[in-house]
Amino acid sequence: MTLSVVPIVIDGPNFINRILEWEIDKDIIAVQITLDGFRTRLNTIFEEMHVNIRVDLVDFVCSKKLFGQGASKFSQIERDTMLQRLMHERGIHVEEVSLPGTSEKGVDTTVASMLETYLENNEIIFLISHDRDYVPVLRKLRGKNKRIYLIAMNDKFPHELSNEAYQTIRMDQEWQHFFAYSYPRYYVNKGFTNEQFRDLVSNADDRQHNQLRVDNDGEVYYSHEYVGAQEIDGVRFRFETLGAFNGYVGPKAASDKDYISEEYEDLVYGWHHGAKGYYDYPIREGGI
Repeated sequence: MTLSVVPIVIDGPNFINRILEWEIDKDIIAVQITLDGFRTRLNTIFEEMHVNIRVDLVDFVCSKKLFGQGASKFSQIERDTMLQRLMHERGIHVEEVSLPGTSEKGVDTTVASMLETYLENNEIIFLISHDRDYVPVLRKLRGKNKRIYLIAMNDKFPHELSNEAYQTIRMDQEWQHFFAYSYPRYYVNKGFTNEQFRDLVSNADDRQHNQLRVDNDGEVYYSHEYVGAQEIDGVRFRFETLGAFNGYVGPKAASDKDYISEEYEDLVYGWHHGAKGYYDYPIREGGI
């Protein structure tokens, strides 16, 4: 059979709101979110299912308004940083809709129009949105024997939307694929801050085993190629190995302020108190 190459249309504001519901901080979303990683995972899922579909081009539709609400509302810099990153990913197009007033209905109208336009010459399309306003256009397209795949970002996906779709694929259990991981390094002996440690945690991939290490020069990093007692020449001390898919690293872990503060203090305490070898959780006397 011929491989069907299928586009994805994303209702940007709705999508980012669903990501925020995963309790991931907005500044982390702004600098780490990746649509390419999500697309790659989706293609792997179809390969595993032996479904002859490959998702490719992505349209991310938004307005010029700031994403999120209340304390989770993006700053202008965070919004612009995120969109510029997405624009540079392969096959990703950001469509900014000019909207009067406070409504996001222009985004809905643009997304609906894209769905109909794409399906004039294709049979299949993907939509990412939890917005019930798309029910009429999905019903119309279903009536034309078009297949719409929907991406659900949580277990509260509207059944009205699923009812009009060919298939709904839940992706909230795949959240790690929505983020990029750079594994940065810092020096614990050179003004190392809580925010730098948070950056280390956020940029370590929870899909792999990870181990926090500090070398003899004070360089602190998460090792994922080598863990446990592997390749420890030059390592002054190391923490326990963190098993994959346990939530100890990654954007969710980095968004837990209490967890970050505790782990940061353990690390700094160990450095200043001459920790060596395997480093278990310390009993501090008089703080760090």
